[in-house]
Amino acid sequence: MGRLSDSPVEARFAATLFLLLLGVANFFGAWQVRQFAAFTPTGVADAVGSSASGSGERPVSLEDLNVPGHHIDRRLLVQDSHVHLPAYAMTAAFLSLIVLGLRLSSATRMVVIGAAFAAPVLDFSGLWGAHLFGGGARFWAGLALAGGFAMAAVYLVVLGITIRQCWFRRKERS
Repeated sequence: MGRLSDSPVEARFAATLFLLLLGVANFFGAWQVRQFAAFTPTGVADAVGSSASGSGERPVSLEDLNVPGHHIDRRLLVQDSHVHLPAYAMTAAFLSLIVLGLRLSSATRMVVIGAAFAAPVLDFSGLWGAHLFGGGARFWAGLALAGGFAMAAVYLVVLGITIRQCWFRRKERS
């Protein structure tokens, strides 16, 4: 199998641009999560739980009164699942194609590819679990956060290895 690092400059350029643009999208996705749900199980449980106050009562400050709450109801969660899951599947598939071209052991490629597909499953399992099972909403919200962080980790690993192998490493002869 040919390696990405041995490919024409155009192929390496395309893979790099794809990864960089995906990074911009991931940045804005993380920013959106931070704005509406925070990076905490309680924040995600509040945003996705079956009621707007899914994690119970808590003190409110005057500043909090001016900030509109963001709640993802079932209709929006269905819509988000419909839009995001195919996009995540395509992203995992494209990352897998890049991983297949990297100089990695078969086992390492399997782990990275498996994680690329498993992370969105964890993310949306957690979101749906927090919505459907209010009593354990924090657990499920934590699972959603773990899935999101796993997606980011897979991306950063693939980006780092791709940049290193395609642009900063001498080509190894097979």
